[in-house]
Amino acid sequence: MVPKVAVLAMSPADEMWSADRVFTGDTPEVRALVAAAREGDRAAFDQIVSIYYRAAFRMALAALKRREDAEDATQDAFVLAWRKVSHFRGDSSFKTWLLTIVWRQALDRRRSRTRWWQRTASLGHDDQGRDDEVARLASVEADPERRAEARHRVQQVRSAIEGLTPKLRDTLLLAASGEHGYDEIAAILGVPVGTVKWRVSEARKMIQRTLS
Repeated sequence: MVPKVAVLAMSPADEMWSADRVFTGDTPEVRALVAAAREGDRAAFDQIVSIYYRAAFRMALAALKRREDAEDATQDAFVLAWRKVSHFRGDSSFKTWLLTIVWRQALDRRRSRTRWWQRTASLGHDDQGRDDEVARLASVEADPERRAEARHRVQQVRSAIEGLTPKLRDTLLLAASGEHGYDEIAAILGVPVGTVKWRVSEARKMIQRTLS
């Protein structure tokens, strides 16, 4: 159980930040930990990391597909978040603020990896790594009576997802992770909720057409 952390008194300079401004989703426990972290309490921040690590890692994995890359991006994001935590003002939930940093770090790493692939002419190399998110999605989509064909189905779904535009693919994988609601995904991606819903719906339609 995460120990309780006393909420520290705010100075006049901190009046912009208030628990009243924190979006639904931050528990009183998290609010207390955030307040302490903003005052330099590293142990409190480490407690926040333990609460949100799974969601952060799965978000990075959705963008990067490789566990090693996702782990590195998640760790980099937490280091950056610790440096910036004193600037958190409660304009969103702390979880959304943190996951937005994770998402941007993952995209930066993906762009860097793509540039490296281009320089080494290895974009066509068949990656043998297992895409956990695609496998999970495939298991949902697959007909339970045809589980013997699961391996082939995974490849079909993976290929269909790879054929999507980056915006559709990323939004779908974030939604498919089960870690985030549409409101949170919209905040992280910086788009309206309606756009998120449209992207998920369009991506599913395109995959269904490819698999039919």
